[in-house]
Amino acid sequence: QIIKQIAKISDFVQVAYAVAKLSLLEEKFMGKQSGIQKGWLIGAAACVCMAGVSFASAATFLTEMTVAEAGDEVKTGAYISFSNSYAEIEKPLQATLHNGKGKVSYQWTVGDKVQSNTTDTYTPKEEDLEKFISVKAVYDDGKSVVGTLYCSRLPVVYINTGQKVGIEYTEGTMTMQGNQTYTPENTDFYSGTVYAKLRGNSTMNRPKQPYKIKLEEECDLFGMGSNKHWTLMANDIDHTFVRNKLTYDFSGEIGAQYSPESINVVLIMNNQYQGVYQLCEQIRIDEERVNIFNWEELAESAAEMITAINKQTYGYSKKRAKQFEEDFSLALKSDYSWLSSPYQFTFEGITYQMTDYVEIPKLTGGFLLEMDFYHNDDPNGVQTNYRQPFYFAKPEFGYTNDVLKNYAKNYLQTFEYALHSEDFFFHNSGVHYSGHGGHYHEDSGWSNYEDKVSYSDPENDGKHYSELFDMDSLLVNYFVCEFSMNWDSMKNSVFVSKDLEGPAIMGPAWDFDWAYGNANMYWIYTYIPDDWHTTIDYFTNEQYYQSQQWNRYLIRDPYFLKLAYEKYKEIRPTVIEDIIKEGGWLDQYEAEMTEAGVANDKRWSSTYDAYGGEKYPAAMDTLRSFIEERVDWLDEQFASLDTYIESTGYYVPSVEVKVINVSYEDGQVVLEGKTTNKEAKKLMFQINGTKIVTAEIGEDGKGSVTVPASELEAEGKNIVQLHACRESGTCIEGVSNYKEF
Repeated sequence: QIIKQIAKISDFVQVAYAVAKLSLLEEKFMGKQSGIQKGWLIGAAACVCMAGVSFASAATFLTEMTVAEAGDEVKTGAYISFSNSYAEIEKPLQATLHNGKGKVSYQWTVGDKVQSNTTDTYTPKEEDLEKFISVKAVYDDGKSVVGTLYCSRLPVVYINTGQKVGIEYTEGTMTMQGNQTYTPENTDFYSGTVYAKLRGNSTMNRPKQPYKIKLEEECDLFGMGSNKHWTLMANDIDHTFVRNKLTYDFSGEIGAQYSPESINVVLIMNNQYQGVYQLCEQIRIDEERVNIFNWEELAESAAEMITAINKQTYGYSKKRAKQFEEDFSLALKSDYSWLSSPYQFTFEGITYQMTDYVEIPKLTGGFLLEMDFYHNDDPNGVQTNYRQPFYFAKPEFGYTNDVLKNYAKNYLQTFEYALHSEDFFFHNSGVHYSGHGGHYHEDSGWSNYEDKVSYSDPENDGKHYSELFDMDSLLVNYFVCEFSMNWDSMKNSVFVSKDLEGPAIMGPAWDFDWAYGNANMYWIYTYIPDDWHTTIDYFTNEQYYQSQQWNRYLIRDPYFLKLAYEKYKEIRPTVIEDIIKEGGWLDQYEAEMTEAGVANDKRWSSTYDAYGGEKYPAAMDTLRSFIEERVDWLDEQFASLDTYIESTGYYVPSVEVKVINVSYEDGQVVLEGKTTNKEAKKLMFQINGTKIVTAEIGEDGKGSVTVPASELEAEGKNIVQLHACRESGTCIEGVSNYKEF
């Protein structure tokens, strides 16, 4: 009710007073908190987001949330506001006492140092960065109140839970502080209830812990899109704090359909400075994130519809209806058997025909899958026959519906078999295998073996891999892996999504704190800027399935290699140059992060020695050096398509077959090939991946085909892979060559 009253109040002083009163409720139910918590009133239980609030003062709503230290003054509602919503260097910061009587005196403290200044105004200096700035106002013959800001070039997030956050959600409050870039005029600042829990795998147990946070109400945090679900990533082993952000931004700039937006912030948790965190979108199904059909929303809609009917039918009270809907929704999202025939679900003794309440589409997508070795041989997963360990990230319990699970598993399997085929098409008639193996050994290589298996997919028989997966997303993923040289690429945190219609999408990119030559807690040396991530066995030696990772098969395809070559030529003078140039991304990151990075190191330096992590700014120098060396090496490999193909080494043109002539005549393109292979009876011209034209071989070993130019790209933009084939039409393994035309 108080929240509703606040929303109706337009007078600035009344708004501030109402918010201050709200803090007293927080104290009543959560216990007394320290001055920093009181100082920022993280007790406002709504997403105010600044919208539609008019002010009668130059001060902002965020600063007016400063309230009293616990004591007698709480009864009077005394509090301090600041003239600025954040502490800016060389800009006077004026404090104003509200609801305090009598003569007022002020005392400023920066960090742990009491200042000589006793006026109501303090001007922050460079040396005040990454410190708390507090002012104590003494009034009414000895009563006092304290207001506090944290001084940083970065935005600041304040979270108070009153207790240690664990693996289950803990309720608390959250508010935000901007900077010169993010101001109340251009930014929605959240102030309200938050639920926080630990996240991550190995990083969860690090001293500096990462968090998953859920807002009570959706809010557009720092312009990243409105949502309830966010992450606060500690980046505990990345002391530049930008490897993840750099990679996500790079992914988005080179064409990813979705790449998580993020911003570095300072986190104050339960009144304690926690250092630099990456406030980031959580990967989930949403219109502004992974935009595919959402089965969880369908479950919620069904629960809402059935609850409304039951409320009328059985006379549910408001409380009973709310609890029923919550429980029913949770049950539907934990068991998706109702999505397929007979479309029924039994709850609290009643069996519901679910198609009477919601329209259930065909189970051809609506899933977000993640690859992670923690799910090796997971019976609920959708592991491929070459052991790629995918599982349902969303919907979390998608595996409970056999139709949906089998569709996802078969879709991945068909794509994988297409990659393994000689012409990169899936053929029911092909010979299919299941692969197994162990770790890589530098002397003996991979210990692996294959078994023949029976497999068919009539619906996708004859499809090229590019018809099953979005080609642009495959290229983006390839360059993210290669540019970042991430130890975990194509091993963990590899996402695949698919909507009900259209091809699957590789991505989004996630988890790159081990990238760009970074040190790590396992003492694995990763500073290797002059090799291919895709082909270097050292970078893929932990799990057998890394030897079968999909990028290794994509670079066997001349069509993919040509597109990758063209992609590099596109992004090298633009996105990559923007990263490394003077005043580019790396310079901008460093200018913003220096003081915050140094402060974070002081807070956590005792945990670095365990794995030799560098401190800021040395860590930033290492990142910069790696990227510059990496780009120099990539430039050499991409000097031409031929040098690139030769460098990757996975596609080796055969001397037994060759395209000997290409001519353009009256809107037609004539391609002529020749082979010396004695087994060959046909020549198959595979143009731009998916167009197949076959010619019989003459006595001279030659054959030719004619293709309308209208069916091709512009002259010079095409590539043909010429295969020598048997009489049956199957390709002879390893006997192919390519030519651009």
